[in-house]
Amino acid sequence: MLKNVVLKVFKRMLPSRLFLLRRKSREPALFLTFDDGPHPTVTPKLLDVLDQYGVKASFFVIGSNIEQYPDIAADIVRKGHTLANHSYSHPNFSKITMSERVEQISKTDTLIEQITGKKCTYFRAPQGRWHVPTLLYLMRKRITAAHWSRDSLDYQKKECEVIVSSFSEQPVSNGEVILFHDDNILSTQVLTELIPRWQEQGFTLKSLEM
Repeated sequence: MLKNVVLKVFKRMLPSRLFLLRRKSREPALFLTFDDGPHPTVTPKLLDVLDQYGVKASFFVIGSNIEQYPDIAADIVRKGHTLANHSYSHPNFSKITMSERVEQISKTDTLIEQITGKKCTYFRAPQGRWHVPTLLYLMRKRITAAHWSRDSLDYQKKECEVIVSSFSEQPVSNGEVILFHDDNILSTQVLTELIPRWQEQGFTLKSLEM
């Protein structure tokens, strides 16, 4: 409950270029985001699904995983998706110092820039744990703090049908930033059903960089 209140305060106080919950779009659009990769088997399969439907997305990657699987991270970029920062080792940001947070962010920024050839402009805090000092740091660095407006809850490892049904019961709307994870195969199974459904409803699925 407290976390939701904090998010609403940040949303009210900060423009979307600084703290992003939803993305404005003139045409009906959804913004798929994936946390915790790249994964050696799941991410390539997910990329195949996105290719199949002509979808672009944003991958919030963990720096240590980039070091292990640089070819997969490069493949994300080669296929036209956004590579974004999700810290170096995914610690709980509430339990580390600000200097440690900065190191987590800057170390992964460097790894991403080595792959993309450009500055990383999006960061998502592990577990979505935001703190004012972290937001101020990101503002100084001109990095957007990217949260989400819809959580698939795929990390709870519910059955595919349960997650798909939840999106039927509470339909998405234009500009939604949707959270999935590419460290287990469930996201691929769910999206194989949801993507064509959303496209039939008239949504284009884009990366945050549009």
